[in-house]
This record gives sequence, structure tokens and C-alpha cells, in this order.
Amino acid sequence: MKILCFQFRGGEYQVDETGRIMGNGLTYFSDDWIFLGGSPHHWCRRVVITRKQAFEMPGLLNGCLGWDVDHGVTRQWGGQYYGRLPRITKAHVIEK
Repeated sequence: MKILCFQFRGGEYQVDETGRIMGNGLTYFSDDWIFLGGSPHHWCRRVVITRKQAFEMPGLLNGCLGWDVDHGVTRQWGGQYYGRLPRITKAHVIEK
């Protein structure tokens, strides 16, 4: 099984191929929290780098904002981290 790994706001996140996310304190892959992909600019109101593309070329996610579906609500990741808009970093794929 392939796992997409990356950092966001100083935390480690893992995503399985179905999009289920483990991170932010979770110790299991959540059925209610699904990773969709990323967008390179905060003005972009849609996913540009899909989850499939991220698994094929994880480096495309570096510098992107994340998108997910959490309990049925689609959202772009945001907030501030050290006074800046947080971005995905260190994206890579591992085999488990």
C-alpha cells in the first residue's frame, strides 16, 4: 500500500490511496476526513493538484494549500503558521 506523507503547520500527515488522513493527533486513518489534493495559490478556489497526481508526483504538493472533505464539508486548509499562510512541505510517498 502506498502512503502519501507530508508536513503542514509543523505536523506530520499521512494519506492512504483512498484519501483517508491520519494526522493532527489521530492515530488511525479517518473515514470522515478525506484528502482531495492541493492548490498553489490561496485565491484558487478549487483543487489543482489532485490526490492521484500527488501520489504519482508528490513534489507537486510542496508549497500548496491542502483541500479536504471533513464530515461532508469541503474546505481549503488555512490559518496562520509563524505569521504566514501555511503550506504543504516535504511531500513524499512511502510503501507500507
